[in-house]
Amino acid sequence: MLGLTVDPGELRGSFVADTHLLNTRGTLWGGCGLAAAIAFVQACGGRDCVWAHTQFLSPVRAGEEVELSVDPGTGGLSQAVVRATAAGRLVFLAGGTFSRVSGVVSRFGPAGDWAPDPDGCPPREYPTWLEFPRDGVISLVEQRWARPARTDLDGRPGGGSSALWLRLRPRLPLDAAVLALLGDFAPVGLIEATGDMAAGTSLDNSLRIVSPPVGEWVLLDVRVEAIVRNVAQVRGRMYDRAGALVATVSQTTLVHRVRPPSPVSRGDHLSPASTAR
Repeated sequence: MLGLTVDPGELRGSFVADTHLLNTRGTLWGGCGLAAAIAFVQACGGRDCVWAHTQFLSPVRAGEEVELSVDPGTGGLSQAVVRATAAGRLVFLAGGTFSRVSGVVSRFGPAGDWAPDPDGCPPREYPTWLEFPRDGVISLVEQRWARPARTDLDGRPGGGSSALWLRLRPRLPLDAAVLALLGDFAPVGLIEATGDMAAGTSLDNSLRIVSPPVGEWVLLDVRVEAIVRNVAQVRGRMYDRAGALVATVSQTTLVHRVRPPSPVSRGDHLSPASTAR
């Protein structure tokens, strides 16, 4: 899906920011950058991803080739730092811990069995007045509301909690790279938090793996912690269909409030959506 090519001997790789890897603003989806870094390290001989983080320094534009390399100061692939460049400029840095994951998981904390089954949840729909390219990452992911965002989009701050069931349309294994991509839907909580149609541009993304999910669906339960000067702090838990915690995510994101060009019908308000990065 990423189109990633890797030379393990040279610890180098590359991929192109093709249309299906873009956000609704026409640049690389943040989760795809993190996913590429994880997949790159693992293709170079790294073990299972335990934790990974990326900081975005420059947007990657449509069609640009991103070149990846392991930082020479990294002491092996168990603790890896990845440099990503495009057209000679540094676009993001990623780091992570890669280790052999035990099959035994000690559970602590709430399960995700509170959520209705995805088969009984309504699909996430985008308002007809919201214009953006729809052939990017959102075309790859089926979305259903487990806990919908508010429908009274009047600009008043809300609770900031929403939950989405997510399923990748190309049926790929739900490994760490795929979870990194899906976790970048977390800014959906901005709708509930701001009371506006809102989108986010990732400034940094983090993913912590608990255990591999069972099945095709992942529940992303997100909360917006704070928004200061249009920068939001967002965190979330990811569960599989059985209610088991599989990963946690967090990110800092730049908030974009999207207003309709003219008064819209209530029918549009009943399908809240975010143009998620």
